[in-house]
Amino acid sequence: MLSKLFSLIPHGHRWHRIRISRKGALRPGSRAGLATHITARCQRCGARIEKIYYRDISDAQARRWLG
Repeated sequence: MLSKLFSLIPHGHRWHRIRISRKGALRPGSRAGLATHITARCQRCGARIEKIYYRDISDAQARRWLG
């Protein structure tokens, strides 16, 4: 019961299980190239996030942009 209540209260997500991969993707403009794909899960509420950046960025930069 308490965990359901805490999931309704706004909080700053604490991302863990961060996976960063680089895959080929079709950019919006019909150009093919490398894209950085990021997935993560919040430790507190279990929310998942998936982001795609249509260029090749470093791991440190991807973690910074996750927030």
